[in-house]
Amino acid sequence: MDHENGNSALAYNLVQSSDDDVGRHLVASRDLNPGDIVLTERPLVFGPKAMLDPEVAMPCAGCYQPVFTESGERCTMCGWPVCSGNCPGLKDPRHHGAECKILSLRPECVLKNMADYYREANEFIVEYLINNFINKMDEKLRKSYEITSELLHRICGIIDTNALEIRLPQGTELSALYAVTCKMEHSCMPNTKHTSFAFNPKDRKDLYEITIKAVVPIIKNYHIATMYSHALWGTQARRQHLKDSKYFACKCPRCSDPTELGTYLSAMKCLGDENKPCDGIHLPEDPLDDETDWVCSKCPVRVSSSQVNMIMSQMGEDVEAVLMMDGSVTILENLLCRLTMFLHPNHYYMYSLKHSLVQLYGREQGYTSMDILDKKIKMCRELISVTKALDPGNARLSLYNTVLQHELHSALVMKCKNMVVSKTEDIKPLLVEAKLAIEDALKSVKDDLEEVSGKRLQSVLDDSRREFDKFCKQKKIVV
Repeated sequence: MDHENGNSALAYNLVQSSDDDVGRHLVASRDLNPGDIVLTERPLVFGPKAMLDPEVAMPCAGCYQPVFTESGERCTMCGWPVCSGNCPGLKDPRHHGAECKILSLRPECVLKNMADYYREANEFIVEYLINNFINKMDEKLRKSYEITSELLHRICGIIDTNALEIRLPQGTELSALYAVTCKMEHSCMPNTKHTSFAFNPKDRKDLYEITIKAVVPIIKNYHIATMYSHALWGTQARRQHLKDSKYFACKCPRCSDPTELGTYLSAMKCLGDENKPCDGIHLPEDPLDDETDWVCSKCPVRVSSSQVNMIMSQMGEDVEAVLMMDGSVTILENLLCRLTMFLHPNHYYMYSLKHSLVQLYGREQGYTSMDILDKKIKMCRELISVTKALDPGNARLSLYNTVLQHELHSALVMKCKNMVVSKTEDIKPLLVEAKLAIEDALKSVKDDLEEVSGKRLQSVLDDSRREFDKFCKQKKIVV
Protein backbone atom coordinates (compact mmCIF):
# COMPACT_ATOMS: atom_id res chain seq x y z
CA MET A 1 0.00 0.00 0.00
CA ASP A 2 1.22 3.47 -0.90
CA HIS A 3 1.09 4.95 2.62
CA GLU A 4 4.12 7.15 1.95
CA ASN A 5 2.19 9.11 -0.66
CA GLY A 6 -1.03 9.37 1.32
CA ASN A 7 -2.87 6.61 -0.53
CA SER A 8 -3.99 3.44 1.27
CA ALA A 9 -5.24 1.68 -1.87
CA LEU A 10 -3.07 -0.93 -3.56
CA ALA A 11 -0.90 0.60 -6.28
CA TYR A 12 -1.11 -2.59 -8.35
CA ASN A 13 -3.55 -5.17 -9.62
CA LEU A 14 -2.68 -8.83 -10.10
CA VAL A 15 -3.94 -9.97 -13.48
CA GLN A 16 -3.79 -13.14 -15.56
CA SER A 17 -2.65 -12.83 -19.15
CA SER A 18 -3.68 -15.15 -21.96
CA ASP A 19 -0.09 -14.87 -23.18
CA ASP A 20 1.78 -17.95 -21.91
CA ASP A 21 5.02 -15.96 -21.84
CA VAL A 22 3.60 -13.56 -19.25
CA GLY A 23 0.97 -15.40 -17.20
CA ARG A 24 0.16 -13.75 -13.87
CA HIS A 25 1.67 -10.31 -13.55
CA LEU A 26 1.20 -6.91 -11.93
CA VAL A 27 -0.21 -3.79 -13.56
CA ALA A 28 -0.53 -0.29 -12.16
CA SER A 29 -3.95 0.32 -10.56
CA ARG A 30 -3.47 4.06 -11.18
CA ASP A 31 -0.91 6.41 -12.69
CA LEU A 32 2.35 6.12 -10.73
CA ASN A 33 5.12 8.69 -10.51
CA PRO A 34 8.84 8.09 -9.86
CA GLY A 35 9.31 7.42 -6.15
CA ASP A 36 5.77 6.11 -5.60
CA ILE A 37 5.72 2.89 -3.57
CA VAL A 38 4.24 -0.05 -5.48
CA LEU A 39 4.33 -2.50 -2.58
CA THR A 40 6.14 -3.44 0.61
CA GLU A 41 6.35 -7.02 1.85
CA ARG A 42 8.26 -9.43 4.03
CA PRO A 43 9.75 -12.68 2.71
CA LEU A 44 7.99 -16.01 2.95
CA VAL A 45 11.35 -17.71 3.45
CA PHE A 46 15.02 -16.79 3.18
CA GLY A 47 18.42 -18.41 3.53
CA PRO A 48 22.14 -17.74 2.95
CA LYS A 49 23.96 -18.36 -0.31
CA ALA A 50 27.43 -19.87 -0.54
CA MET A 51 30.21 -17.29 -0.57
CA LEU A 52 32.66 -16.83 -3.45
CA ASP A 53 35.35 -18.94 -1.79
CA PRO A 54 33.62 -21.48 0.48
CA GLU A 55 36.93 -23.14 1.31
CA VAL A 56 37.87 -20.00 3.25
CA ALA A 57 34.62 -18.49 4.51
CA MET A 58 30.90 -19.14 4.58
CA PRO A 59 27.89 -17.50 6.25
CA CYS A 60 27.18 -18.13 9.93
CA ALA A 61 24.10 -20.33 10.13
CA GLY A 62 22.49 -17.94 12.62
CA CYS A 63 23.31 -14.38 11.52
CA TYR A 64 25.01 -14.85 8.10
CA GLN A 65 28.16 -12.87 8.85
CA PRO A 66 31.26 -14.48 7.27
CA VAL A 67 33.05 -17.05 9.44
CA PHE A 68 36.10 -19.21 8.78
CA THR A 69 34.90 -22.41 7.15
CA GLU A 70 37.04 -25.02 8.88
CA SER A 71 38.58 -23.33 11.93
CA GLY A 72 35.65 -21.39 13.40
CA GLU A 73 33.08 -22.41 15.99
CA ARG A 74 30.35 -24.94 15.18
CA CYS A 75 26.72 -25.34 16.13
CA THR A 76 26.69 -27.87 18.98
CA MET A 77 23.65 -29.61 17.51
CA CYS A 78 24.40 -29.98 13.79
CA GLY A 79 28.05 -28.97 13.41
CA TRP A 80 27.42 -26.13 10.97
CA PRO A 81 29.91 -23.19 11.12
CA VAL A 82 28.69 -20.31 13.31
CA CYS A 83 30.09 -17.02 14.59
CA SER A 84 29.49 -18.02 18.19
CA GLY A 85 27.65 -20.61 20.19
CA ASN A 86 25.64 -17.73 21.63
CA CYS A 87 24.49 -16.40 18.23
CA PRO A 88 20.78 -15.55 18.72
CA GLY A 89 19.91 -16.82 15.24
CA LEU A 90 20.78 -20.40 16.17
CA LYS A 91 17.50 -20.90 18.07
CA ASP A 92 15.40 -18.56 15.91
CA PRO A 93 13.13 -20.70 13.67
CA ARG A 94 13.34 -18.02 10.94
CA HIS A 95 17.10 -18.52 10.77
CA HIS A 96 18.73 -21.77 11.92
CA GLY A 97 16.32 -23.13 14.51
CA ALA A 98 14.09 -25.23 12.25
CA GLU A 99 16.76 -26.45 9.81
CA CYS A 100 19.05 -27.46 12.69
CA LYS A 101 16.65 -30.26 13.61
CA ILE A 102 17.14 -31.74 10.15
CA LEU A 103 20.85 -31.04 9.71
CA SER A 104 21.65 -32.62 13.09
CA LEU A 105 20.33 -35.97 11.84
CA ARG A 106 23.58 -36.53 9.98
CA PRO A 107 25.68 -39.14 11.89
CA GLU A 108 28.79 -36.97 12.13
CA CYS A 109 27.92 -34.03 14.36
CA VAL A 110 30.82 -31.84 13.25
CA LEU A 111 30.85 -31.66 9.47
CA LYS A 112 34.22 -31.85 7.72
CA ASN A 113 35.23 -30.41 4.36
CA MET A 114 32.45 -27.84 4.35
CA ALA A 115 33.38 -26.51 0.89
CA ASP A 116 32.91 -29.99 -0.58
CA TYR A 117 29.63 -30.27 1.31
CA TYR A 118 28.37 -27.06 -0.34
CA ARG A 119 29.44 -28.20 -3.77
CA GLU A 120 27.80 -31.60 -3.34
CA ALA A 121 24.58 -30.01 -2.13
CA ASN A 122 24.56 -27.67 -5.13
CA GLU A 123 25.24 -30.45 -7.60
CA PHE A 124 22.97 -33.13 -6.15
CA ILE A 125 20.49 -31.24 -4.01
CA VAL A 126 17.57 -33.63 -3.93
CA GLU A 127 19.49 -36.90 -3.67
CA TYR A 128 21.93 -35.42 -1.19
CA LEU A 129 19.23 -34.17 1.16
CA ILE A 130 17.26 -37.41 0.99
CA ASN A 131 20.25 -39.72 1.52
CA ASN A 132 21.99 -37.72 4.23
CA PHE A 133 19.08 -36.25 6.16
CA ILE A 134 15.55 -37.16 5.15
CA ASN A 135 16.12 -40.92 5.24
CA LYS A 136 17.56 -40.56 8.74
CA MET A 137 14.37 -39.06 10.13
CA ASP A 138 12.14 -41.41 12.08
CA GLU A 139 9.09 -42.55 10.15
CA LYS A 140 6.60 -40.47 12.13
CA LEU A 141 8.59 -37.26 11.62
CA ARG A 142 9.14 -37.98 7.93
CA LYS A 143 5.43 -38.54 7.33
CA SER A 144 4.55 -35.32 9.18
CA TYR A 145 6.68 -33.34 6.72
CA GLU A 146 5.50 -35.39 3.70
CA ILE A 147 8.89 -34.91 2.04
CA THR A 148 9.26 -36.48 -1.41
CA SER A 149 11.80 -36.06 -4.19
CA GLU A 150 9.08 -34.45 -6.30
CA LEU A 151 8.44 -31.86 -3.57
CA LEU A 152 12.15 -31.09 -3.24
CA HIS A 153 12.47 -30.69 -7.00
CA ARG A 154 9.52 -28.30 -7.01
CA ILE A 155 11.01 -26.27 -4.13
CA CYS A 156 14.35 -26.06 -5.95
CA GLY A 157 12.58 -24.86 -9.10
CA ILE A 158 10.60 -22.21 -7.19
CA ILE A 159 13.71 -20.87 -5.48
CA ASP A 160 15.79 -20.99 -8.65
CA THR A 161 13.18 -19.13 -10.66
CA ASN A 162 11.68 -16.67 -8.18
CA ALA A 163 14.15 -15.91 -5.38
CA LEU A 164 15.65 -12.43 -5.02
CA GLU A 165 19.17 -11.76 -3.83
CA ILE A 166 19.67 -9.60 -0.74
CA ARG A 167 23.20 -8.30 -0.18
CA LEU A 168 24.10 -7.87 3.47
CA PRO A 169 26.61 -5.25 4.65
CA GLN A 170 29.00 -7.90 5.97
CA GLY A 171 29.51 -9.23 2.43
CA THR A 172 27.18 -12.23 2.38
CA GLU A 173 24.07 -12.74 0.26
CA LEU A 174 20.68 -14.25 0.98
CA SER A 175 18.09 -15.75 -1.31
CA ALA A 176 14.57 -14.71 -0.36
CA LEU A 177 11.10 -15.49 -1.69
CA TYR A 178 8.41 -12.79 -1.73
CA ALA A 179 4.81 -13.75 -2.45
CA VAL A 180 3.80 -10.72 -4.57
CA THR A 181 7.15 -9.44 -5.77
CA CYS A 182 7.92 -12.77 -7.44
CA LYS A 183 4.91 -12.24 -9.71
CA MET A 184 6.40 -9.12 -11.28
CA GLU A 185 7.43 -9.83 -14.83
CA HIS A 186 10.89 -9.26 -16.23
CA SER A 187 11.85 -6.51 -18.64
CA CYS A 188 15.30 -5.36 -19.75
CA MET A 189 13.74 -1.89 -19.37
CA PRO A 190 12.51 -2.15 -15.75
CA ASN A 191 10.24 0.57 -14.39
CA THR A 192 10.79 -0.29 -10.71
CA LYS A 193 13.60 -0.97 -8.27
CA HIS A 194 13.57 -2.65 -4.90
CA THR A 195 15.18 -1.41 -1.72
CA SER A 196 15.66 -3.44 1.41
CA PHE A 197 15.36 -2.61 5.08
CA ALA A 198 17.18 -5.82 5.91
CA PHE A 199 19.96 -4.12 7.82
CA ASN A 200 17.98 -1.79 10.05
CA PRO A 201 14.49 -3.20 10.50
CA LYS A 202 11.94 -1.12 12.40
CA ASP A 203 11.36 -4.22 14.52
CA ARG A 204 12.19 -7.90 14.22
CA LYS A 205 8.99 -8.56 12.28
CA ASP A 206 10.28 -6.39 9.44
CA LEU A 207 13.39 -8.52 8.89
CA TYR A 208 14.39 -8.49 5.19
CA GLU A 209 11.34 -6.44 4.23
CA ILE A 210 11.62 -4.95 0.76
CA THR A 211 9.94 -1.99 -0.86
CA ILE A 212 9.23 -1.78 -4.59
CA LYS A 213 9.30 1.77 -5.98
CA ALA A 214 8.45 3.17 -9.39
CA VAL A 215 11.50 4.78 -11.01
CA VAL A 216 9.80 6.19 -14.12
CA PRO A 217 6.18 7.20 -14.73
CA ILE A 218 3.90 4.14 -15.03
CA ILE A 219 0.48 4.81 -16.49
CA LYS A 220 -2.62 3.02 -15.21
CA ASN A 221 -2.95 -0.60 -16.38
CA TYR A 222 0.66 -0.65 -17.67
CA HIS A 223 2.80 -3.63 -16.70
CA ILE A 224 4.96 -3.28 -13.58
CA ALA A 225 8.35 -4.84 -14.32
CA THR A 226 11.64 -5.67 -12.69
CA MET A 227 14.88 -7.04 -14.16
CA TYR A 228 16.40 -10.46 -13.52
CA SER A 229 19.55 -9.93 -15.56
CA HIS A 230 22.44 -7.44 -15.83
CA ALA A 231 21.63 -4.17 -17.59
CA LEU A 232 25.15 -3.89 -19.01
CA TRP A 233 25.16 -7.26 -20.74
CA GLY A 234 24.43 -7.41 -24.44
CA THR A 235 21.18 -8.88 -25.75
CA GLN A 236 22.59 -12.33 -26.50
CA ALA A 237 24.15 -12.64 -23.03
CA ARG A 238 21.01 -11.37 -21.26
CA ARG A 239 18.64 -13.64 -23.15
CA GLN A 240 20.86 -16.70 -22.65
CA HIS A 241 21.13 -16.00 -18.91
CA LEU A 242 17.35 -15.67 -18.63
CA LYS A 243 16.82 -18.91 -20.53
CA ASP A 244 19.30 -20.75 -18.31
CA SER A 245 18.16 -19.33 -14.98
CA LYS A 246 14.51 -18.27 -15.43
CA TYR A 247 13.47 -20.54 -18.29
CA PHE A 248 11.98 -17.99 -20.66
CA ALA A 249 13.04 -16.09 -23.77
CA CYS A 250 12.83 -12.34 -23.29
CA LYS A 251 11.03 -10.38 -26.03
CA CYS A 252 11.04 -6.94 -24.39
CA PRO A 253 11.47 -3.79 -26.53
CA ARG A 254 15.19 -3.63 -25.77
CA CYS A 255 15.79 -7.25 -26.75
CA SER A 256 13.71 -6.77 -29.90
CA ASP A 257 15.75 -3.73 -30.99
CA PRO A 258 19.05 -4.62 -32.76
CA THR A 259 20.51 -1.28 -31.62
CA GLU A 260 19.43 -1.77 -27.96
CA LEU A 261 17.62 1.55 -27.64
CA GLY A 262 20.16 3.31 -29.86
CA THR A 263 23.10 2.49 -27.59
CA TYR A 264 24.69 -0.13 -29.89
CA LEU A 265 25.76 -1.99 -26.75
CA SER A 266 26.35 -5.24 -28.66
CA ALA A 267 27.40 -3.80 -32.03
CA MET A 268 30.55 -4.84 -33.84
CA LYS A 269 32.51 -3.02 -36.52
CA CYS A 270 32.48 -4.37 -40.06
CA LEU A 271 35.94 -5.02 -41.51
CA GLY A 272 34.65 -5.55 -45.03
CA ASP A 273 36.03 -8.36 -47.17
CA GLU A 274 39.35 -9.11 -48.84
CA ASN A 275 38.54 -6.75 -51.70
CA LYS A 276 37.25 -3.69 -49.91
CA PRO A 277 37.36 -2.36 -46.33
CA CYS A 278 34.18 -1.13 -44.69
CA ASP A 279 33.33 1.19 -41.81
CA GLY A 280 29.81 -0.11 -41.28
CA ILE A 281 28.30 -1.64 -38.14
CA HIS A 282 27.34 -5.27 -37.64
CA LEU A 283 24.06 -5.91 -35.82
CA PRO A 284 21.94 -9.05 -35.41
CA GLU A 285 19.42 -9.37 -38.23
CA ASP A 286 16.81 -10.76 -35.81
CA PRO A 287 17.94 -10.30 -32.19
CA LEU A 288 15.20 -12.67 -30.96
CA ASP A 289 16.69 -15.53 -33.00
CA ASP A 290 19.71 -17.09 -31.29
CA GLU A 291 21.00 -18.38 -34.63
CA THR A 292 20.56 -15.14 -36.57
CA ASP A 293 23.25 -13.77 -38.86
CA TRP A 294 24.84 -10.42 -38.12
CA VAL A 295 24.50 -8.02 -41.02
CA CYS A 296 26.43 -4.88 -41.94
CA SER A 297 24.73 -1.49 -42.20
CA LYS A 298 26.72 -0.60 -45.34
CA CYS A 299 27.92 -3.70 -47.21
CA PRO A 300 26.72 -7.27 -47.99
CA VAL A 301 29.09 -8.96 -45.52
CA ARG A 302 27.31 -11.28 -43.07
CA VAL A 303 28.74 -13.00 -40.00
CA SER A 304 27.23 -16.13 -38.45
CA SER A 305 26.08 -16.17 -34.85
CA SER A 306 28.62 -18.92 -34.06
CA GLN A 307 31.45 -16.70 -35.29
CA VAL A 308 30.19 -13.79 -33.21
CA ASN A 309 29.90 -16.00 -30.12
CA MET A 310 33.45 -17.24 -30.57
CA ILE A 311 34.84 -13.71 -30.94
CA MET A 312 32.85 -12.41 -27.97
CA SER A 313 34.01 -15.31 -25.81
CA GLN A 314 37.68 -14.62 -26.56
CA MET A 315 37.32 -10.90 -25.99
CA GLY A 316 35.35 -11.47 -22.82
CA GLU A 317 38.14 -13.57 -21.34
CA ASP A 318 40.65 -10.79 -22.08
CA VAL A 319 38.46 -8.10 -20.53
CA GLU A 320 37.67 -10.16 -17.44
CA ALA A 321 41.35 -10.97 -16.90
CA VAL A 322 42.35 -7.30 -17.06
CA LEU A 323 39.55 -6.12 -14.78
CA MET A 324 40.18 -8.90 -12.26
CA MET A 325 43.81 -7.85 -11.88
CA ASP A 326 42.91 -4.16 -11.42
CA GLY A 327 44.95 -3.23 -14.47
CA SER A 328 46.86 0.03 -14.78
CA VAL A 329 45.96 2.76 -17.25
CA THR A 330 48.48 1.39 -19.73
CA ILE A 331 47.08 -2.15 -19.60
CA LEU A 332 43.48 -0.95 -19.89
CA GLU A 333 44.28 1.44 -22.75
CA ASN A 334 46.18 -1.24 -24.68
CA LEU A 335 43.23 -3.63 -24.53
CA LEU A 336 40.78 -0.82 -25.33
CA CYS A 337 42.85 0.11 -28.39
CA ARG A 338 42.90 -3.51 -29.57
CA LEU A 339 39.14 -3.97 -29.14
CA THR A 340 38.43 -0.64 -30.86
CA MET A 341 39.35 -2.33 -34.15
CA PHE A 342 36.45 -4.77 -33.81
CA LEU A 343 33.78 -3.28 -31.53
CA HIS A 344 31.48 -0.28 -31.56
CA PRO A 345 32.69 2.40 -29.11
CA ASN A 346 29.60 1.73 -26.95
CA HIS A 347 29.98 -2.04 -26.85
CA TYR A 348 29.56 -3.43 -23.35
CA TYR A 349 33.18 -4.63 -23.25
CA MET A 350 34.33 -1.14 -24.21
CA TYR A 351 31.98 0.33 -21.58
CA SER A 352 33.56 -1.84 -18.85
CA LEU A 353 37.09 -0.80 -19.76
CA LYS A 354 36.19 2.88 -20.05
CA HIS A 355 34.33 2.81 -16.74
CA SER A 356 37.55 1.61 -15.10
CA LEU A 357 39.71 4.11 -16.97
CA VAL A 358 37.73 7.20 -15.94
CA GLN A 359 38.36 6.25 -12.33
CA LEU A 360 42.12 6.29 -12.97
CA TYR A 361 42.45 9.32 -15.25
CA GLY A 362 43.25 12.40 -13.19
CA ARG A 363 44.48 10.25 -10.30
CA GLU A 364 47.18 7.85 -11.46
CA GLN A 365 50.62 9.41 -11.72
CA GLY A 366 51.37 10.65 -15.22
CA TYR A 367 47.70 10.93 -16.19
CA THR A 368 46.69 14.33 -14.83
CA SER A 369 47.42 16.61 -17.78
CA MET A 370 44.80 18.86 -19.37
CA ASP A 371 44.63 16.54 -22.39
CA ILE A 372 43.90 13.59 -20.11
CA LEU A 373 41.25 15.58 -18.23
CA ASP A 374 39.57 16.50 -21.53
CA LYS A 375 39.70 12.84 -22.55
CA LYS A 376 38.16 11.82 -19.21
CA ILE A 377 35.39 14.42 -19.48
CA LYS A 378 34.49 13.26 -23.00
CA MET A 379 34.52 9.60 -21.94
CA CYS A 380 32.34 10.29 -18.89
CA ARG A 381 29.78 12.16 -20.97
CA GLU A 382 29.58 9.30 -23.47
CA LEU A 383 29.24 6.64 -20.77
CA ILE A 384 26.58 8.66 -18.94
CA SER A 385 24.62 8.98 -22.18
CA VAL A 386 24.63 5.19 -22.63
CA THR A 387 23.76 4.60 -18.97
CA LYS A 388 20.82 7.01 -19.06
CA ALA A 389 19.48 5.47 -22.26
CA LEU A 390 19.58 1.95 -20.81
CA ASP A 391 18.34 2.86 -17.34
CA PRO A 392 16.72 6.31 -17.18
CA GLY A 393 15.24 5.66 -13.73
CA ASN A 394 18.38 4.26 -12.08
CA ALA A 395 16.63 0.95 -11.49
CA ARG A 396 19.72 -1.18 -12.04
CA LEU A 397 22.66 1.10 -12.86
CA SER A 398 22.41 3.66 -10.07
CA LEU A 399 25.89 2.98 -8.71
CA TYR A 400 27.43 3.03 -12.21
CA ASN A 401 25.76 6.37 -12.89
CA THR A 402 26.82 7.72 -9.49
CA VAL A 403 30.47 6.88 -10.14
CA LEU A 404 30.38 8.37 -13.65
CA GLN A 405 28.72 11.58 -12.52
CA HIS A 406 31.24 11.98 -9.70
CA GLU A 407 34.19 11.34 -12.03
CA LEU A 408 32.79 13.92 -14.45
CA HIS A 409 32.38 16.39 -11.60
CA SER A 410 35.94 15.78 -10.37
CA ALA A 411 37.47 16.18 -13.82
CA LEU A 412 35.57 19.41 -14.51
CA VAL A 413 36.61 20.92 -11.18
CA MET A 414 40.23 19.85 -11.64
CA LYS A 415 40.25 21.39 -15.10
CA CYS A 416 38.89 24.66 -13.70
CA LYS A 417 41.63 24.71 -11.08
CA ASN A 418 44.34 24.11 -13.70
CA MET A 419 43.08 26.56 -16.32
CA VAL A 420 44.76 29.91 -16.81
CA VAL A 421 41.89 32.34 -17.42
CA SER A 422 41.63 36.11 -17.57
CA LYS A 423 38.13 36.15 -16.07
CA THR A 424 36.67 33.75 -13.54
CA GLU A 425 33.43 33.79 -15.54
CA ASP A 426 35.28 31.84 -18.25
CA ILE A 427 35.12 28.71 -16.10
CA LYS A 428 31.51 29.16 -15.00
CA PRO A 429 30.00 26.84 -17.68
CA LEU A 430 32.29 24.03 -16.51
CA LEU A 431 31.33 24.65 -12.89
CA VAL A 432 27.62 24.64 -13.76
CA GLU A 433 28.07 21.24 -15.40
CA ALA A 434 30.09 20.05 -12.39
CA LYS A 435 27.29 21.12 -10.04
CA LEU A 436 24.66 19.29 -12.08
CA ALA A 437 26.84 16.16 -12.11
CA ILE A 438 27.35 16.03 -8.34
CA GLU A 439 23.63 16.67 -7.77
CA ASP A 440 22.74 13.86 -10.15
CA ALA A 441 25.20 11.56 -8.35
CA LEU A 442 23.70 12.33 -4.94
CA LYS A 443 20.19 11.73 -6.25
CA SER A 444 21.25 8.52 -7.95
CA VAL A 445 22.79 6.95 -4.83
CA LYS A 446 19.98 7.76 -2.39
CA ASP A 447 18.28 4.36 -2.75
CA ASP A 448 21.54 2.44 -2.28
CA LEU A 449 22.47 3.68 1.17
CA GLU A 450 21.61 0.33 2.77
CA GLU A 451 24.63 -1.13 0.96
CA VAL A 452 28.22 -0.55 2.04
CA SER A 453 29.21 0.66 -1.43
CA GLY A 454 26.35 3.15 -1.44
CA LYS A 455 27.29 4.57 1.95
CA ARG A 456 30.93 4.93 0.93
CA LEU A 457 29.97 6.69 -2.27
CA GLN A 458 27.71 9.12 -0.46
CA SER A 459 30.54 10.00 1.93
CA VAL A 460 32.85 10.70 -1.02
CA LEU A 461 30.14 12.73 -2.75
CA ASP A 462 29.50 14.82 0.37
CA ASP A 463 33.22 15.62 0.63
CA SER A 464 33.38 16.57 -3.05
CA ARG A 465 30.30 18.77 -2.73
CA ARG A 466 31.83 20.65 0.23
CA GLU A 467 35.10 21.17 -1.64
CA PHE A 468 33.19 22.38 -4.68
CA ASP A 469 31.19 24.92 -2.68
CA LYS A 470 34.40 26.11 -1.03
CA PHE A 471 36.12 26.56 -4.41
CA CYS A 472 33.16 28.48 -5.88
CA LYS A 473 33.12 30.73 -2.81
CA GLN A 474 36.84 31.43 -3.16
CA LYS A 475 36.38 32.34 -6.82
CA LYS A 476 33.26 34.35 -5.99
CA ILE A 477 31.26 32.47 -8.60
CA VAL A 478 27.59 31.69 -8.07
CA VAL A 479 26.45 28.55 -9.90
